Parts: sequence; C-alpha cells; structure tokens
Amino acid sequence: MRKLYFCNNKSVFDTMSIVDDFFRAISLQFRAVRFIIDNQMVWTLFVPLLLFIVLNIVGFYSIGELAALLSDHVLGLEVPLLAILLRILFFILIGLWGGYVVVIVMSPFLAYVSEKTEKILNLNDYPFNLCQFCKDVVRGIALAVRNSLMEIVVGIVLFLCTFIPIAGPFLSLGIGSILVFLVSAYFYGFSFMDYTNERRKFTVHQSVNWVKSRKGTACGHGCVFALMLYIPIIGPFLSAIVAIVSTVAATIDVIERESVLETLT
Repeated sequence: MRKLYFCNNKSVFDTMSIVDDFFRAISLQFRAVRFIIDNQMVWTLFVPLLLFIVLNIVGFYSIGELAALLSDHVLGLEVPLLAILLRILFFILIGLWGGYVVVIVMSPFLAYVSEKTEKILNLNDYPFNLCQFCKDVVRGIALAVRNSLMEIVVGIVLFLCTFIPIAGPFLSLGIGSILVFLVSAYFYGFSFMDYTNERRKFTVHQSVNWVKSRKGTACGHGCVFALMLYIPIIGPFLSAIVAIVSTVAATIDVIERESVLETLT
C-alpha cells in the first residue's frame, strides 16, 4: 500500500513500510562503516576514545573532591566510602542517560562528521561560520534534552499503563521494555538525522514532522546505538563510536531520499 510522506512542503509516494525502513537503516550502518574506511575517516572513531578518557579522569577526580567536601561539611561519612557510593551513583546515571550524555557531549563533533560526509557525497561545501556552528551545537544539545524528556514522559506513561487491567500484564511481561527500547532508538535516530535537516534550513518543527514520517528509519538508525548502552561500563564508549557511524548512515540516508524526491518532482 502506498503512503504519502511530506518533506519541505512536497509530497512523494513511498512504497516502503515502516519495517522496510527499519531494516534499510540497519543495512546503512554497514555501508557507513565501509564509507568511513574508504574515505579516510577512520580517525574519527578514535575521537570518542580520547574524549571518554578525559571525561573519566575529570569525573573520577571531581567525585573524589566532592566526596571530601560532603564528608567534611554535610554527611560525616568517611571519604573512601562516600567516594565509592558516589561513583556507583555515577555509573547508574550513566547507564540511565548515557546515550544522551554521548549525544550532547559529542554534538559539535557529530555535526562536523555529518557535514564532512555530505561534502564527500555530493561536494556540498559549507564554509566555516563560528556563529552558525554555535547555533548548530545549541540546537543539537536542545534537541537531545527535548528527546530525553520526551522519552521519560513516554516511559512514565507506559509504567502507568501497567496498572490498567488486561493491557497491564502484557506490558509487564516484556512488551513494555520493548516499547521503551524502540522509543529510545527513535529519539536517538532523530538526533542523528537532524544534523542534515538543520543544514537544509529545516526548523525544529519541520524536522520533527520529517522524522515522524520516517519512524522506521529513525528507529533503525538509533537501534544499534541504543543496544550498545546495555553493555556495562564500556557501553557509553562503544555507543559514542556507533554514534559516528549512525550519523554517517543517517546523512547518507537523507541525501539519497532527497535525490529520489528531486527525481520524482
């Protein structure tokens, strides 16, 4: 069955279902890896390693200082014990919101990777503009915060639905967890796709509508990234590398779809 999608006030017929879009996005992850290798972009995969080494050093040092401060003036606990408790809390928080921490912290670099990918694909060259770069970073961070809040709201709604007769037991049996995972993947994919939409001068509202019409695509781009977050301790680091691959894949996807749109119109 044909579905009518809207993009930048134009309509195109797309015969792919949401499931087809999802698996196409997954396959693009493998193409993105090959693209990174073929175009001498492997160095970008080492940036997250350096970033997370720095963040962990700063984080653990700051936690030690915070533990000493709280021990002396607030809680009265021994510094080593308090430091251990704070570090456990740190890892719990990273496990819950690590994905958005990655997206926010790496937002400037992901924007660069997306722009470089587009330049290689169709020779579009965007001269560096500090003001525009800052706007891009602020937009990426704002969207990540928005998406994380939306995900929390959806999670709360699904939790409340578990108390509804008939539907509640099904959600409690694992369906709720699957839905939460898909919601997370959707919003992560949205973040990766928006870098290209921003360069197309889409407003946030236009970008939201554009991604909504491609739910399967967004979930596919964010799926692998979301899965990496379930790996203890090294999950956020691995997801940061996957974020680069996903950003490249999403950029390729947007440009290819625009090429189809131009052909049909």
